[in-house]
Amino acid sequence: MAPRAIDTHAHLFLREFVGDLAAVTHRAKGICEAVLLPNLDSRTLPEVKVLMQEEPQFYYGMIGLHPSYVKADFQQELRFIEAELDKHRWIGIGEVGIDLFHDSSTYDWQAEALNIQAQWAQRLKLPLSIHFRKALMETLSLLHPYEVRGVFHCFTGSYEEGKRIIDAGFHLGIGGVLTYKNAAPLREAIQKLPLEFIVLETDSPYLAPVPMRGKRNESSFISYIARALAELKGLPVEAVIETTTATARRLFDLA
Repeated sequence: MAPRAIDTHAHLFLREFVGDLAAVTHRAKGICEAVLLPNLDSRTLPEVKVLMQEEPQFYYGMIGLHPSYVKADFQQELRFIEAELDKHRWIGIGEVGIDLFHDSSTYDWQAEALNIQAQWAQRLKLPLSIHFRKALMETLSLLHPYEVRGVFHCFTGSYEEGKRIIDAGFHLGIGGVLTYKNAAPLREAIQKLPLEFIVLETDSPYLAPVPMRGKRNESSFISYIARALAELKGLPVEAVIETTTATARRLFDLA
C-alpha cells in the first residue's frame, strides 16, 4: 500500500471551503492520512472544533492566537483560548509567532503573546506551529529560553536560515512555494537540508503549488509538493512521503 502524506498546516475551517468541504475532505483522504488544523483566533476556534468532532481520525486541531490577529485585546483573546486548553485533545499550539511583514507596530504585543503560548507548549509538552514572516531571528530569540519543539511553518529561506532553525531543535514546514519559478534559492537550500527535519504542508487555502497556482489551495494538492521535494532530493516520491509522514507522526504524537 502506498504511503500517505500528512498535511501539517491547513486552514480548511475558513469560509473559502464553505459549500464543498465534504468534497475537499474526500479528495484529501485520497493522498493524506491526516490534516492538521492550526487555529487563528477565538472566532475560528468553533469551526476547528467542528472538524475535529466530525472527522476525529483525520482532522486534528491546534489551539493558539495567530500573530496577525494580535490586537489591543490580545490578553483577553489569550484568556479565552487558554480556557479551552483542557477541554479537547489538541496536538499542538498554533498558529503562533511573530509577523513583522504586515504590522511591525504590534511587535511588543506579539512578543508577549508568543511568550505566553510558548509557556503553554512547554507545560503541556505540545509542539508549536510557528509563523515567522520577516522575523526569523526575533522568533528564535524569543523561543530560546523554552524547552519546546515544533515547525517553522512556510519556510522559504536560505540554507543558513534553515540550518539555524534545525540547530535550534525545530523542523521546517515546506509548502507550495517550493514549486514557484522565483523560489530557486529555496530549492537550493532544500537540496542541502536533511529530509528528516522537513514536514509537508499546504497552508490551504493559500499558496497553491504549481500547476494549481492562483487557485484555492487544498490538502489534496500536497501531492505536487511531495513530488517537487522528491525531485530535489533525487528520491522516489513514496520515500519522501514515508519520511515526512513519520516525522509528522512523531512530532505531533499522532501514532
